[in-house]
Amino acid sequence: MATPTIRLSVPGTLRYRGIAVRAVAETARLVSGTTPRDPNDPLVDDVRHPFDTAVVSAFMEIFNNVAIHAYRRKGGGMIEIAMTATDEELVIEIKDTGTPFDIDAVAPVPDELTDETLPEGGMGIHIAKTMLDEVTYEPGPPNKWRLCKRLDAPRAAAGQGRS
Repeated sequence: MATPTIRLSVPGTLRYRGIAVRAVAETARLVSGTTPRDPNDPLVDDVRHPFDTAVVSAFMEIFNNVAIHAYRRKGGGMIEIAMTATDEELVIEIKDTGTPFDIDAVAPVPDELTDETLPEGGMGIHIAKTMLDEVTYEPGPPNKWRLCKRLDAPRAAAGQGRS
């Protein structure tokens, strides 16, 4: 049986980030096998498993970049999200029709971070690359992001991913 892809389309503004993040968090839980909390728990949507946290953090950084930079905080386009969850990994593909950018022009992180060398902004790509196993970008339009996070090998081998 083919692995189903979950699709979501939201306006390209920060106002809709929470909706997209909830969908990504729930899809990450399919891979990590995290047990949903009691719906009456005020922290029901909180992500705590390291896999879920990494995926959500990285996704939020990329979503922010699209809404703030590609769409220049003005919207005017959609953000198309496709999520494919297997027992071993989660792949998230993000498409937008905003302004493309040169990912190779992103300044590298200084070798030593201090109060003086820590950049004020521009860390989103680095954060995503640190949290995930793969981050790729193809300028467009449409601009295409591909984010991939694999579950740690022992857990995936034991079949403890999604059910």
